[in-house]
Amino acid sequence: MDVSTREGEIRERLTDIGGDDPGAAERALMARLLRSFAAKTPGAVERLGELLRGGDPAAVRDQAHALKGSAANIGAATLSGIFAEIEHDARDGVIPDADLTLGRIGAEQALVLGLLDEVARELDG
Repeated sequence: MDVSTREGEIRERLTDIGGDDPGAAERALMARLLRSFAAKTPGAVERLGELLRGGDPAAVRDQAHALKGSAANIGAATLSGIFAEIEHDARDGVIPDADLTLGRIGAEQALVLGLLDEVARELDG
């Protein structure tokens, strides 16, 4: 896992949102966005795990789709890509192995959440 690449993706997305020189209001908004993702995602991933184990492709697809969008919204491209793979598989009626999939998500999520905390603190300034 390349931390600098992940951090660069997140920072690039924040530049897309707030511009090159965001003011205090934009910085506060971006920090809230990052913290909201960090607060909500672990529970949503836990729910995805339940759905993976439950075997309902439509429910897995919908949950993975929502997570994919949230991750993309903050610039977590690799994490978003994992959710996209799950969504695609579920759309095809295939439920990925829950333990393997959650392991991949967990490793990437830990990396991203650590970066989000760091970047949010910087935005608070």
